[in-house]
Amino acid sequence: MNKHWFGFIVLPLALCSVFAQGASPQQGLIDDIQQAQRNLVKTEQAIYTKSSQYAKQIQQLETKVLALQQQTAVARRAADEQTLSFEQLQTRLKEWRQQDSYQNNQLQRFAQQAKLREINAGADLTAMLAKLSEHLGQLVLRSSPTFTPLELALSDGQLTQVQSLSLGPVHWYIDSSTGQGGLYQMKNEIAQVALAFDRSDSEQLQRLQQGSSGKIMFDPTLDRALTIKIAEESLWDHIQKGGVWVLPILIFGVFALFISFAKSIQLWRLPAVQPALSTRLAHIFAQKDQQSVNQELAQLKSQLGDSMQGQLLDITANTKIGPSRDDQLFAALLHHKHRLDYWLGAIAITAAVAPLLGLLGTVSGMIETFKLMTLFGAGDPAAVSGGISEALVTTELGLVVAIPALLCHALLSRRAKTYYGDLESCAVNLSQLGAVEQSTLKEAA
Repeated sequence: MNKHWFGFIVLPLALCSVFAQGASPQQGLIDDIQQAQRNLVKTEQAIYTKSSQYAKQIQQLETKVLALQQQTAVARRAADEQTLSFEQLQTRLKEWRQQDSYQNNQLQRFAQQAKLREINAGADLTAMLAKLSEHLGQLVLRSSPTFTPLELALSDGQLTQVQSLSLGPVHWYIDSSTGQGGLYQMKNEIAQVALAFDRSDSEQLQRLQQGSSGKIMFDPTLDRALTIKIAEESLWDHIQKGGVWVLPILIFGVFALFISFAKSIQLWRLPAVQPALSTRLAHIFAQKDQQSVNQELAQLKSQLGDSMQGQLLDITANTKIGPSRDDQLFAALLHHKHRLDYWLGAIAITAAVAPLLGLLGTVSGMIETFKLMTLFGAGDPAAVSGGISEALVTTELGLVVAIPALLCHALLSRRAKTYYGDLESCAVNLSQLGAVEQSTLKEAA
């Protein structure tokens, strides 16, 4: 407002002076305008300077006000604390104790996850923080892994000095003297060999140690796959977990396997039963040339030989038609049936007994498990795992032996019944041959 009024006052005065002097109106007007502009600039600069000073003074006053407010809050809090009642002090103390308990629980939880055995529930807070700080420092060092010396326990129990490389929970080692490398695990604060590398992987690890580049085996599951690899066991180790009851199950299994193999060879080596033997004989007897009949009968006898069907044919040729022939044929069939079914019952017994032996092993293992649980409690799974392994392994082996034995018995029994059915049909047809055919067969024989 001041600078606008100033312009309105100065401008008419400048015009009047120009006309009064009698000078050129335009030149005088220009000079007055320039002078007014210079005065305006000076006035603006003065106003800006004053504004900056006033702004600094306002800021200083605001800072003093904030400081006074803080001092007032501190003084008011102190006054409030002086006037607190005993119940309020107890409440505040309880809150502080809860906060301290929460912090200790958080530290204990982190210590358990980091497997820091030095930190226990009764440790001092300062000591706990020192241990945690040391552990965090080790984690920082692991973020930039380097080879460090380590005392390693080999598979045979000997201790040797190696170079180790750690990356999180995965640890490698390389023996500079032998060139052998692999993975190791920490068990009870002792470094133990977990998996030994072959020659190519060991060379890659050795190249990495020498500062060159190398491709090394890495466990992306963070030790889970390595733990499973270590826990793998051979078939014999798995069988040994079953205890004493594994032995009779294996004996029955080997026995059934041997019998099945021998019986399979016997049944599959049996000569094929000639189909429609009675029809073929009728066709032979229908020929008028006795010499041709004798030749074909001799050829048929040579084909049958000493087989079961050939024995039935011999009985028919040497026995008259009637009950005597039927009895002899039936007796021969019973004899052949006994030969066909011989030892099949042993396979069936194995299929029935093996699961019962497995169940007996299961009961024995569970008794041992409950006995150990009574002595040591159920909190330690390693103490009761032996009885559970015995219970499960015997059941598994019993089923492994019984199922193949049952299948072998079914297949071999079917083969024997089929062959016996063909023999029985042949015997029925042969029993109906008349006296003429019998005499012809006897002459041919």
